[in-house]
Amino acid sequence: MRHTSTIFKWEMSKIIGNWRKTLTVFLLPALILLAAINVFPLLMNYLTTGSLQSRPVTVIGAPDSFVEFTDSYKKASFYSFTWYDEEEAVEIGPKYFSDLMAKGRIVVCFGASENNERTDFDDVIEEYYERLALGQSTRTLFSRVEIFHDGNYANYLQAEQFRLDMGDAYSDYLLNNLGKSYVEAGGGDRWSTDDFNPFTFVTKNRATANTGAARTIPSMMILLMYYCIYSLTAETLASQRQNGFLTKVYLTPISKQAIITGKALMVIFVGMVGAVVTYLLMFFSSWLNRSNSAYSLLPFGLFLTLPQFLMFMIALLFVAVIIAMVCFGITFKIRRMQDVIMNLQVPLVLLIFAFFGNMFRPSDALLAEYLIPIHNSTMLIRDIFLGKETAGNFIIVSSINLLVSALLFAACIRSQDGMIHISEGGQDDFGKSRK
Repeated sequence: MRHTSTIFKWEMSKIIGNWRKTLTVFLLPALILLAAINVFPLLMNYLTTGSLQSRPVTVIGAPDSFVEFTDSYKKASFYSFTWYDEEEAVEIGPKYFSDLMAKGRIVVCFGASENNERTDFDDVIEEYYERLALGQSTRTLFSRVEIFHDGNYANYLQAEQFRLDMGDAYSDYLLNNLGKSYVEAGGGDRWSTDDFNPFTFVTKNRATANTGAARTIPSMMILLMYYCIYSLTAETLASQRQNGFLTKVYLTPISKQAIITGKALMVIFVGMVGAVVTYLLMFFSSWLNRSNSAYSLLPFGLFLTLPQFLMFMIALLFVAVIIAMVCFGITFKIRRMQDVIMNLQVPLVLLIFAFFGNMFRPSDALLAEYLIPIHNSTMLIRDIFLGKETAGNFIIVSSINLLVSALLFAACIRSQDGMIHISEGGQDDFGKSRK
């Protein structure tokens, strides 16, 4: 144990002792990925609408109340509005608006009628509240706000985001400005629950945010963790073996098991710290994302309950252990440095494919997926963010990952020449032929 601790502290000192290396290992990958995540909505918005910032919206037949609302409501600044009255829309023709939707834009239409005769939208709303205040029937009144898109998933996201950004706020605006008679008669929702119960505010937003985060964070965290552990393994194990330093350490009184365990604990610890830093950056990025673009990979309001957070951390620890053992197993199995690097990159490529696959995955994990090492942790963390985690799945995933880790660790210990460098000519560090 003392020798293991010595190896661990020595390896950590090489990282912590150099601030540039510390930033490169712990912070730089997370910052780069975070920047990519925040650029993604802008890029997608530009590709679908031709605009980097504001999202273009075409409005037909907008009442005065909606125009005034967009002038005063903060989130309306996220959109650029093009206005047409009903006569102009008829004159232009439906093909023009169909072409707009095909280009990724949404079209919002207002309409109202009384006794089946078209009339002003605001007049109908005001009449509606006046009748409610007097207890009269409102069956002859009809109003509508319709959001049209071309059916593409990206356009659907735009339309849904517009509804979330503007819908409830506009309803409140109508009540406060056109429904005063109804409010004065005792109707309406005068109290805002969120003002008095922050927990309600968190719960309301996390439902959407956690669902969005489940598409990206699980595979993203494991991808970054693998990159960190694979880089450290190549440096602290493969490189040291290549230059003969590992052989010198092997010849000291320190046991092979202590050397492997100390180095493994170091890469696991660094991988975990990097993962925690990444998660915290994503958490704060989510709560700063008030614009909440429809394409956002980190919607506003990300939040895990304490049991979920603890399960998340334990799952990350177990996946860090198995990733470290996979990297160590590859390094001990393969002799040439270039072959080690090439084989360490194979799981990295697979994890990149898994990241994009999880981002657009429509269904829950299959039972068999919980049996696949490393991938099962992605599915478990995804379930945690979706609130679908179960004790059974957690036990299955943890047991499989720990069992495979133990087998790989044992294989590293049994490796006869894993810590000895063998040259291109087949000679080891002691001059013996290893062909």
